[in-house]
Amino acid sequence: MKETKNSVLSGLTFAFDKAVNFFLNSKIIKRQTQIANLDGVGIIRSDGANHFKNGEAVGGKLYLMEDKLQFQSHKFNIQNHGLEIPLEQISKIRFFKTLGLVANGLEIQTSDGKIEKFVVSDRNIWRDEIEKTKKRA
Repeated sequence: MKETKNSVLSGLTFAFDKAVNFFLNSKIIKRQTQIANLDGVGIIRSDGANHFKNGEAVGGKLYLMEDKLQFQSHKFNIQNHGLEIPLEQISKIRFFKTLGLVANGLEIQTSDGKIEKFVVSDRNIWRDEIEKTKKRA
């Protein structure tokens, strides 16, 4: 019985992940989450992400740039927004489990104590890249 539950959960997780990937890779979403990089600052990493804002998991794209972490939401959210966190203001990077179950949460704490939470793929890579980029900045 436990094996069947695990198989069903794995299947649902896989299907959900594929559906989310299809949505995030659509041309409309790519256009809406594109940032205006007017300074020509190098983009180190970017991928689809959710940013928790006032209880909503706002969908969009997270960018790691040479000098900041930047989030841009797509228009299919209630709370459309952008967020920039200068790398020198990041004091801690921690992980959390979304809904207490899924190991995909990335928590960023700033030097003024503010906490921003994101849902990302490959959170270990995000943490490592942010830390490496901070050292270079």
